[in-house]
Amino acid sequence: MSDEMHALILSGGAGTRLWPRSRRSRPKQFLDLFGDGTTLFAATVARLKGLVTPERTFVVAPSEHAALVRRDAPEIPEANLVTEPYPRGNAAAIGLALAVIAARDPGAIAAVLPSDHVVENDAAFRRCLEAAETAAAQGYLVTLGITPDRADTGFGYIERGAELVAPDVYRVKRFVEKPKRQAAEEMLRGGAHLWNAGMFVFSVGRALEEYDRHLPKTGAAVRSLLKAAGSPRFSAVLADAWEETEQTTIDYGVMEKADRVAVVPADIGWQDVGNWARLAEIVEKRDRKPPRNVLGEGSRGVYVYSPEKVVAAIGVEDLVIIETEDALLVCRKDRAEEVKAIVERLQREGRTDLL
Repeated sequence: MSDEMHALILSGGAGTRLWPRSRRSRPKQFLDLFGDGTTLFAATVARLKGLVTPERTFVVAPSEHAALVRRDAPEIPEANLVTEPYPRGNAAAIGLALAVIAARDPGAIAAVLPSDHVVENDAAFRRCLEAAETAAAQGYLVTLGITPDRADTGFGYIERGAELVAPDVYRVKRFVEKPKRQAAEEMLRGGAHLWNAGMFVFSVGRALEEYDRHLPKTGAAVRSLLKAAGSPRFSAVLADAWEETEQTTIDYGVMEKADRVAVVPADIGWQDVGNWARLAEIVEKRDRKPPRNVLGEGSRGVYVYSPEKVVAAIGVEDLVIIETEDALLVCRKDRAEEVKAIVERLQREGRTDLL
C-alpha cells in the first residue's frame, strides 16, 4: 500500500460516439456495456484496490454526474467529489482537483485516470502505477504508454528514449499527434512508440509548477483555489477563477511542453471504448456466442444491442444495430466515428429529449 499515492478519476465527457445508449444523463462510463453488472467507472475504482484507499481517491466531474458517482462508488467520501462548474477541458478540471488534493497533502503523488477505458489486466496496471510512482517521487511527470498492437491512427503516440530511474521507466523523447497511416505503420515497426492513453502520475507540487510555467492563467486559478480550499469562500473563488482558466487538455497544455517527462510502457490489456466498432471488437473477443435475441442468417460482423426486441439480420455485414427505448441506430462499423455527427445534428435541431 502506497503511503503517498492518491488517485484522481476523471468523469467528464458524454461519450457521444456511443449514442443512443450514452446520454448526458447517463454517459458511457456509467453504463454496463458488457452485461456483467459493472460499469467502466466502477471498474476503474475497483482496479485501485490494494494500492489507493477510498479516502485518497478523488473524482472530478460535472455536477450532473454526482449521483452516478455515488451510486457506483459509495465508498469514496462525498467530500472527495470535486465538481467542475462547466467544461473547460481536462487541464482545468485536473488543476481544480489538484488544488483540493494539495490542500490536504502538499506532498501527494497523484495518478490521473480516465474512467471510460477498459483494462483487462488489473495486476499489471497496478505494477505500472507503482513504477510510475517511483519516478514521480524523483520529480518526473509520468505518463503510461500503451504497448500498441496495430498501426492505429486514432491515438496520439509517445516516443520513448533511454531508461531512467527505475526498471521500465523511460524518458519521453516526444509526443506525436494522431498520425497518418504510413507514419503509424512506421512507428509500430520501429518499436519505440506507445499509444498515449491519457493516464498520468506526478507529484502535486511538480504538476503545479508546470501549470504555472505553461498554463499561467490556469496556474493562477489553481493557486487561488488552493488557498481557499476547505473554507466557505471556495465556491465563490471557483466561480471567478474558472472563467480565467485556459481551455485545453493537460496533454497539449502541460505534458508536451514540460521538463523531465517519463513514460512507463503498459501492457495491461487496455482498450479505448471510443465508438461502437471498438466496443464490438472487445465484446467479440470476450464472447463469440451471439445473444439469444439476435437471429443472424447469412450475416457476419454484426453487433446488436437490443434488450427488449428480437433482432433478425439477414445477408448483412459489419453493422452496428443499437436499439433503446426512444432511438434506433444502424451504422456501418467503418463509419462508427460519424455517430458524433448525429448527436451534433440533434443539438442543432434542439432535440434535447434525445441527448
